[in-house]
Amino acid sequence: MFASNVLLKKEYDKVDKSDLYWTYGKILEQPFKHLKINGGNVTNIAFEQNPNASVRVFKNWDGYDKGAVKAFVKNDTLFITFANTFQNQNERQWLRNSTPIRIFSPELLSIDGFDTNIELFKLKQKGIKVNLSGKSMVEVESFLSRLDTLYITQKDSTKVVFEMSPEVMNDNIKSTAQTNPKETPTIQKEGFPSSSIMIAPPPIKKGWETMNIQFVEADVKDVSLLDIGHAQIKSLKLNITDSAAVIISGGTLKTIRK
Repeated sequence: MFASNVLLKKEYDKVDKSDLYWTYGKILEQPFKHLKINGGNVTNIAFEQNPNASVRVFKNWDGYDKGAVKAFVKNDTLFITFANTFQNQNERQWLRNSTPIRIFSPELLSIDGFDTNIELFKLKQKGIKVNLSGKSMVEVESFLSRLDTLYITQKDSTKVVFEMSPEVMNDNIKSTAQTNPKETPTIQKEGFPSSSIMIAPPPIKKGWETMNIQFVEADVKDVSLLDIGHAQIKSLKLNITDSAAVIISGGTLKTIRK
């Protein structure tokens, strides 16, 4: 038992603790610009921009050792297959509330997904192409408030949402506090020593949720939903069937009525 613990500690010491996702094992490390994913709607999949491209799977999940996630790169496209199965109700519940797969790349120009559920966090690029089918959802949290072009194709039972990343809510305030700490408001509890001084929570930046997009082309079919309601869109080309739905802002509606 002692020898086993020593070996485990040695393996633990090898881990780069500065890596936020050190509990995830890398199953692929190859560059790519496009993503084609089949499966994953029983759980949550995350994408974040990173200088080093990789696909990571949570090590403590049985699916990691059993190879439940297959990944390979062909040309500049990453192909991922996720078996939408689970051993029992406990694993089903765990998958529903967890993010066992994380994908990283410097940029992601397009997503082609079937029966999948993926969220893009803190995206810093001005355009993307989304093609979604099956029972799927893609949620994009943009770090940029001004985008150029979005191309979106949806069919079957799919949902696509574009919104601002919550981290930009008081991003400008944070940067000011870091560069000018004297200007940062503080709170001191009455009757407590000065060591109890706390930094006051920064105010929310007005209008932080609003996006501005130059052009959106969307083809939405069947019982799919496209939510671009937080955006002011300059030009919108929309093809929508009777059973599908698109959420747009009042400002966008006024623009396209002109």
